[in-house]
Amino acid sequence: METKGDKIRALIVDDELHARENLKFLIEESSPEIDVVGTADGVPTAERIFHELKPDLVFLDIRMPSGAEGFDLLEKLEGESFQVVFVTAFKDYAIRAFERRALHYVLKPIDETDLRESVERIMVARDNSENLNSQENLKNLKEEIEYNKEPERITIHHAKGIRIIEISDLDYLESSGNCTILHFKDGDQYLDTRTLKVYEALLPDYFNRTHRSYMVNLKEVREILHGDDQSVILKSGKSIPVSRERKKELIEAIKGLA
Repeated sequence: METKGDKIRALIVDDELHARENLKFLIEESSPEIDVVGTADGVPTAERIFHELKPDLVFLDIRMPSGAEGFDLLEKLEGESFQVVFVTAFKDYAIRAFERRALHYVLKPIDETDLRESVERIMVARDNSENLNSQENLKNLKEEIEYNKEPERITIHHAKGIRIIEISDLDYLESSGNCTILHFKDGDQYLDTRTLKVYEALLPDYFNRTHRSYMVNLKEVREILHGDDQSVILKSGKSIPVSRERKKELIEAIKGLA
């Protein structure tokens, strides 16, 4: 494995030649910290090259022909030390799955800025000696993507590591500049550097954006108040404002939980 300051040795795995060449070009253009040492068009080739070259990082397409080959490769490499960047054309729930587990990913078609951001996250993870590729983490990711399972947890990076949060423990979320304050049912709070907009994509459907500055756990809503100061009252007693343009969506979302 590389030491801090060394180039990160990378392997690209994708069944499409053009996709492999394009990603290699973008890495060379935007990320001098990365040295692409090999490419592979499927699991057998990737496994062989991995054991020959021992890369530190694998850019892995998880929608190769069988639909599961990317995960098959990870299972074969169990016990090896490396980081993964998932390359995917998935959107919506799959993106939420990656974000919840603090896993690295880029979307097809690949944007150079997004790729650069992913590489920077890899550098932070490397410097913090984080290992996000645990078999349990990857197994849960595979199940969530294949079956679109409702998540139970999210993960949050902080200066000393990663905090795991039970989604059901959240009461509401509050925007604070470019950050988000997570408010828990027990009264605890936690400041995360991700925006409220990111949390809209992360959290399941029973969380609703009632206002530009707030999201609430609909399972914790006790009542909705109408009038000039329309709001929702949570079981905790907290009053959360509801903007006029979001009220209809809120009511429909609550009815959908019944």
